[in-house]
Amino acid sequence: MEKGLISVDRWAEGSQAYFLTNLHTDHTQGLSSTWAMAPIFCSRVTAKLFPFKFPNFNLSLLRVLDLGSWHSLSLISPSTGSKVTVQVMAIDAYHCPGAVMFLFRGEFGCMLNTGDFRWEKNCERAKLAKEMLLNALKDDAVDVLYLDNTYCNPTFQFPTREVAAKQVADIISSHPDHDIVVGIDTLGKEDLLLHISNALNVKVSWTRLFAVLGTVIEVMTPASNFWYFLLSWSRRTFRHV
Repeated sequence: MEKGLISVDRWAEGSQAYFLTNLHTDHTQGLSSTWAMAPIFCSRVTAKLFPFKFPNFNLSLLRVLDLGSWHSLSLISPSTGSKVTVQVMAIDAYHCPGAVMFLFRGEFGCMLNTGDFRWEKNCERAKLAKEMLLNALKDDAVDVLYLDNTYCNPTFQFPTREVAAKQVADIISSHPDHDIVVGIDTLGKEDLLLHISNALNVKVSWTRLFAVLGTVIEVMTPASNFWYFLLSWSRRTFRHV
């Protein structure tokens, strides 16, 4: 694909359309509430979460891509000045809420940018996403692949999300007289909290600041982008601090 048409998770000048795979910080470096360069294409869930990540962002710049549907963009070739049509489809990446892959096609061929994804072998949601990708490709091949290969080495053997969530709940239940602090990022551990809540029959409640720990939080989270959940067995609640 010709340079100067699109950018994926890259927020420098020089492109006509920008695509965001997910809202994790490593994919939004350079993006801010004052963004005004060009439209940003993302999933519907990501668009809904945008105001929380970027307060006062001009939401009219967001373009929602529904999963599994082709969307056509009319761009201008930087080298020839002629019209260029790019088609794009968003596909569920099953990473954090709103995370997607982008499948592009046009005169340049077919290009897939996976972003961060987790397609576990026996996960029904991942199977549906894979079918969506294969149906979109039909008889075409992927000419250019941008692959998240962070943990592709066979030495990395991770349990499934379901197994990991059960392990966390088991650890918590084995310490009934303790307050359990679960460190989580700002997005992506919602399923874990729901599993803990259901497995242990506890409620999840939220608060921005736990006054007693205020000083500790200031030291441990200077960037204010790492949250803590305190499980209080005596009160049977989660408190977001």
